[in-house]
Amino acid sequence: MNEAVKPGMKYSARFCVALIVIAMLAMTAGAVHAAPTVAGATNLVLAENGGRIVAFSSQMLDENNQPVAQWSVANLIDGLHVTETFTPAASYGWRSRVVPSPSAPEWVVLAFKDDQTRLISRAVIDPTTDDPEYPDGPFRTVGNYLLMRKGIQQTFDFVPTEARYVKVEATGNWGSDFCVEMGEVEVYEAIVGDDVLDELINRMENLLMDLKRYRDSKRYQNMQTTTEAVTAPPVQPADGANQ
Repeated sequence: MNEAVKPGMKYSARFCVALIVIAMLAMTAGAVHAAPTVAGATNLVLAENGGRIVAFSSQMLDENNQPVAQWSVANLIDGLHVTETFTPAASYGWRSRVVPSPSAPEWVVLAFKDDQTRLISRAVIDPTTDDPEYPDGPFRTVGNYLLMRKGIQQTFDFVPTEARYVKVEATGNWGSDFCVEMGEVEVYEAIVGDDVLDELINRMENLLMDLKRYRDSKRYQNMQTTTEAVTAPPVQPADGANQ
């Protein structure tokens, strides 16, 4: 979809989860690790953790060819999630400007803090939306995945691979001629170790991260509700109410 979108336009989540195939590619700096690992609890590409977007194929522009903040590619790593009952005011997710295809995918390249090389083994993609020099490779494909047409976070594990940049490509859109939309992308470090207790601890840490995410989402939602209530204009009395 190439039409201009005006800032402030809001789109329903039910139209947004149409992404079909995701290819995870890593610009590797070393060999693939075969030692036993478990996925860590820290999202390495979250902006708050030093992650950043270094390049992307396209993003939605308004009628003046300026990026629409609510659909900026930066929203992929801001940690704000759209749910069935809540949409962050300034972060609907990422919307591409054109329709992807296997030969011309829409994509985004992510980097870790200080461009460090990290051993990674998990990516989490949330397809739910409301409605330096460019690292051009070489990239190694670490997985091709099919996203369900559901507004839920979907986790994909792959063989632990050392990487400095991670590239996410969308090669299809469930047969739709609509642009790509994606809510959030997360990448997690692989923790080397075969100790059962270590694995249990990391699973508990992942659970705690999910609980913290839920708590922060509820806090943000409550804050927005309070702000709207405080700034709402006073209710005018009905005609004859004071008579």
